Amino acid sequence: MSSPKISINQLAEFHSATDASKKRIIKNQQSPNKFLLPWYQLPKARIKKCIELRGDKSPIEEAMKLLENKAPQNDRQRIDKQVSIEALERFVTMRLPSVLSEIGEYMTIKPSKKFLEIGEVEVIVAPEVVIKGRLNNQVVYGAVKIHISKNKPFDFTKATYVATTIKKYLEAEVAQENEFVIPDLCICLDVFSGRLVKASTESRTFLEIENICNELNRLWDA
Repeated sequence: MSSPKISINQLAEFHSATDASKKRIIKNQQSPNKFLLPWYQLPKARIKKCIELRGDKSPIEEAMKLLENKAPQNDRQRIDKQVSIEALERFVTMRLPSVLSEIGEYMTIKPSKKFLEIGEVEVIVAPEVVIKGRLNNQVVYGAVKIHISKNKPFDFTKATYVATTIKKYLEAEVAQENEFVIPDLCICLDVFSGRLVKASTESRTFLEIENICNELNRLWDA
């Protein structure tokens, strides 16, 4: 049997899932559907670009025009277009953290390692945007995970788990000695809940995440 691994979003879902749903999540992680087409690729890509450009909304405006002119060929495309437009409309009402404009030497990077080991579980973090820059004469990092799900938006607790895991990932796998991770810039951006939730600095939050991973590990081979 393979070693336990889970995506960061599914880890958040696992926290409050029923026993049946936990089994389903584990089964899907053990045997992922390689042919499953991802939803809402355009809005996610353009939101990512907007953050990379420190809040420039022009990629969002361009995406809206593309979607409005797109003619769906089937029900899946029709739903994708409708929800994608709604996602972008909601995103433009959200306010990005002011610290984005305060960072000097701002750049986005692509770390080679996409996961964080918590206990015996490999948590696939893979933030859409990883930010590096300078603040108060120090090298600093942050990252954003974008969540677009109209039917299953994250509540505050789930979003906090995602943001806090991002913080731990950056500290363990990206930041070097004498470089710092900014909790306020470790963000779970959930479009349909309208939340931008930052990482918790309370030790009990990561302890709860470790407990989720321990439970996942116990159930993995069950």
